[in-house]
Amino acid sequence: MIYMFENVIDLTAKMRQASKIDELNLSLRALLARLGPFAHAAGTIHKTRLGERYLIDTTYPDHWLEHYVRNNYQNIDPVIDPVSHGLTPYDWNQVYVRNADQKKIMNEFRDIGFQTGHAIPFHLTPGMLLLVSVASPEKEIDFRTQALIQLIVGQYHTRYCQLAKLATYNDRPVMTDRERECLLWVAQGKDTTEIGSILSISDNTVKHHVKNVMQKLGCHNRVQAVVRAIQLGLIYP
Repeated sequence: MIYMFENVIDLTAKMRQASKIDELNLSLRALLARLGPFAHAAGTIHKTRLGERYLIDTTYPDHWLEHYVRNNYQNIDPVIDPVSHGLTPYDWNQVYVRNADQKKIMNEFRDIGFQTGHAIPFHLTPGMLLLVSVASPEKEIDFRTQALIQLIVGQYHTRYCQLAKLATYNDRPVMTDRERECLLWVAQGKDTTEIGSILSISDNTVKHHVKNVMQKLGCHNRVQAVVRAIQLGLIYP
């Protein structure tokens, strides 16, 4: 176990050297693979807005991911339900299953070979969490392995936040007035249709502007774009 701990520490140190989110995700995959036959999902989750749940990376089977998205499980999955989110990690057997649909999801997790899991939440903003959930085919994930997973995810969170802040003030991208308007409304929690109505433009036009902003800021989703733009002083919600 001492050798495993030292090995994980060495690999985690390399995680700090990742220069892009994709590189960081590959490091996370490699580290978790050292600990066992795990699958994982990492994503950002708003505590109150169901529409703001974005997947960053996952090693779940493709067929399960397709089934999950097709059935909109991200809106009802008890493992990522904010009712389970405190400030500390939790096991899947600790989540609150509120209804038959959520029970069905947990049963389907087991049907594809995952008996249990361990989830680690970290705050990105007061309302937004970075959540990494690790699934295991075993009946339990022992305490020592949980501790190593928490160590790894803690460093993942640190580097994820650092990468979001790498751009300097002088390297700020140029945004059009319309792009800035759209992003400001995104920051206020408005969806595409609401923004289009406010600005009297089509949904497709809103999507076009938001997509441009994400590309300029090097972000994978709207939440990241808002956070990055605030950090760079491009918007003041």
